[in-house]
Amino acid sequence: MAKKSESSTGFTTLMSEVRAGRFAPVYLLHGEESYFIDRLAEALQQRVVSDEAARDFDSVVMYGQDSNMAEVAGAVRRFPVMSDRQLVMLKELQTMNDGRNQLTKLAPLVQNPSASTVLVITLKGEPLKPSHAFVKALEKGGGVNFRSDRLRDWELNAFITDLCAEHRVRIDRTCVELLKDSVGGDLSVLSQQVRKLIVAAGGEPITPELIEEHIGISKDYNNFELIKAMSLRDYAKAMTIVDYFQRNPKTNPVLGSLPLLFRYFSQLMLAHYAPDKSERGLMAQLGFHNPYQLTDVKPGLQRYTAGSVLRIIHALRMLDAHVKGIDSMQNEYALLRQFIYEAFTL
Repeated sequence: MAKKSESSTGFTTLMSEVRAGRFAPVYLLHGEESYFIDRLAEALQQRVVSDEAARDFDSVVMYGQDSNMAEVAGAVRRFPVMSDRQLVMLKELQTMNDGRNQLTKLAPLVQNPSASTVLVITLKGEPLKPSHAFVKALEKGGGVNFRSDRLRDWELNAFITDLCAEHRVRIDRTCVELLKDSVGGDLSVLSQQVRKLIVAAGGEPITPELIEEHIGISKDYNNFELIKAMSLRDYAKAMTIVDYFQRNPKTNPVLGSLPLLFRYFSQLMLAHYAPDKSERGLMAQLGFHNPYQLTDVKPGLQRYTAGSVLRIIHALRMLDAHVKGIDSMQNEYALLRQFIYEAFTL
């Protein structure tokens, strides 16, 4: 898949095929987002040879650092013992010495695949190029080329919503934003937290109170609310949030707030230079896909000039350096308070 936005959609379709028992002869699962790769590999490992008793005979799982292509090719050429088909899985190809080039040795096998073998190869990190000999042979042989790219920020919303919908649990936009901004974009961590909430919800909608109780993210004092306070120039609320952060440093480090502040004020700068400042024009300028994403941008445009936003971004860079101990030994929360004061007076 060529585009990042295709990973999640492709994953859903492919997972449905695997769960339905419709297998391709070869799967190449590669890319920078390990979450989709791991889930698909796990599903294939469980479903290709569904009889647990037969897996000892007809399921071979190898790891790149401990294997070579001659061993993989030998396993592919075998015939299943107790099942109609066998699974041969090579995990973590990136750990094999010269694994990307070694993979070309399997090209003849995947171009004319065995009817009784399902071959799965996982590669995490930079994906293989379409011009790679293995990829070309895979596509000629009817295999699956699944490229797993990292999701964009706006795609995380759909990821959370879809995961809840899969378990028939509702979640509103406020809770989605709260989770996304507080937990971050690591899909493995994010999915664990969402699943924890799904269990706790017991079929009821997920609420901010539930998030606060089971994940430790305050519904009133979080980075989402800090951005809102900054957009409204609500100095008292912003300082109250920082006070809460300082009392709960493990879940609210300043370094966790900085990327979100950078993102917000960068968006604000882009919005100031939008040729069309209508809702549609701003969405086009910022690459947004939902008017809800403009919730904090609109008030910020009214309360900050382009010049002040530029100075705030510079102050954020200084804050980032100071929090990391460069030219400053001050407490990180004192530094954040100083930044907020400067942002409201620049």
